[in-house]
Amino acid sequence: MWRQLLEYTDTVGRAMVGIAGVLLVVAVVSFVVGIVRAATGQAATTLPFWLTTMGSAVIAGVLVYLASRRADIRRR
Repeated sequence: MWRQLLEYTDTVGRAMVGIAGVLLVVAVVSFVVGIVRAATGQAATTLPFWLTTMGSAVIAGVLVYLASRRADIRRR
């Protein structure tokens, strides 16, 4: 799927996919940091990490969706 998306989209779509990849890495790192903080007894301070995780994942999903729409439009 990723290869086809990168193949059929334009430069802007590729940039969207690249930014989405970075945001997914940010989401995973933030999730792990939140888990570690919660496990070490600092659960009250984990809200920013959970918000970052969810926000990054949602924005990445939207960017991939928009890039796929650009690829569909370009292919037609």
